[in-house]
Amino acid sequence: MIDKDEHTPDSAGERKRHRRSADPRRRHDPERTRQSIMEAANEEFGKHGFKGARVERIAAAAGVNHSLITYHFGSKKGLYDALTERWITKGATMMGGAEPFAEIVRDYVRWEHDDKVPIVRTLVRAELDGKPPPPEAWANRLLDVVAETRKRQGKGEIRADLDAGALTLAFFAAAIAPEVLPQLAAAVTGEDPSSPEFLDRYAEQLARVLYALAEAPRGGAAESDDPRGGIDEAQDEDQPSS
Repeated sequence: MIDKDEHTPDSAGERKRHRRSADPRRRHDPERTRQSIMEAANEEFGKHGFKGARVERIAAAAGVNHSLITYHFGSKKGLYDALTERWITKGATMMGGAEPFAEIVRDYVRWEHDDKVPIVRTLVRAELDGKPPPPEAWANRLLDVVAETRKRQGKGEIRADLDAGALTLAFFAAAIAPEVLPQLAAAVTGEDPSSPEFLDRYAEQLARVLYALAEAPRGGAAESDDPRGGIDEAQDEDQPSS
């Protein structure tokens, strides 16, 4: 059941308006109803975060009675988890494709901006609020993405001396930077980070970086398990001989 404090009761007149605005085809198309609710929830969570989101507003935007949110998702938390699962599934599906890792990152940056912004904002708000904690299944899916990165590393798409988890995190953060830090992005590039032109160029640059990471490390760094080996050797060379 949805907690009472998750929505503000509306008047009988408002309930009637909500029912009249609902698409009658949704009564016979549960999947269409689910998608409408999730699209509305995407916007609501993006604007207000999990704590500030209200199921009444989501229902009104989707053109359905709020009881359908209970029916399809159980609660606001269930709706949030479903939305997050949809996002991570999209990312995992992209990672499992046949394209090189660099091209997947390029496609991720070009992911429909208007759809990606609310999802990214929701994730950032959740991190700042410290809750709700991600479901275990969601965390496992992220580990699957890291495992896929490691597989691609084994195929030679990524240098062997790089940590797959750190690299996955770094490029995920880079891919969402235009949405998370739009003012900073505009300041350092002099462009509108939401424009298709910027996103195309930015996607191209990230792809080039990843293609560069497939090259063998210079200076023989791969021959040592200690990444500081080259630094220490250089310092030794600078010491005067006894």
